[in-house]
Amino acid sequence: MILADSGLRMRPMSMKDLATVSAVDEICQPHPWGPANFQGELLRGESGFARVFEDSEGALSGYMCAWTVADEFHVGNIGILPSLRRRGLGRLLMEEAHAWAREHGARFAHLEVRAGNLAAIALYGDLGYRRVGVRKAYYADNGEDAHLLVADL
Repeated sequence: MILADSGLRMRPMSMKDLATVSAVDEICQPHPWGPANFQGELLRGESGFARVFEDSEGALSGYMCAWTVADEFHVGNIGILPSLRRRGLGRLLMEEAHAWAREHGARFAHLEVRAGNLAAIALYGDLGYRRVGVRKAYYADNGEDAHLLVADL
């Protein structure tokens, strides 16, 4: 999928992307995943959704990993380079993932988000997510709480 106004295209993540997507994750996340985590996502096969954004020269600028289990869809990790945020790329990844999840039989979605990540919380709220709980001291890097969010698909 090519995004006309941004010069980016969304495509499936592949094994050749592991080092680069991990480097992007280091920029995007306070407690980044390593290449082995992303490799594990790719090994999920049909139950996994792993996508990246790349420019015309192949440079990666965003990613998302999610999966289904039975009728549940879970967002594992999503990130957009800071210079490209607030342009709708995260929303596009989420919408694409939701469509994929529905095609794979998911009826509801859930995710954890840092309590202090107000931009992400607002995006998820716009996408129909609601807070159903708090995971105290969920994030190992700083002990921050996570909001547990769910949405009907």
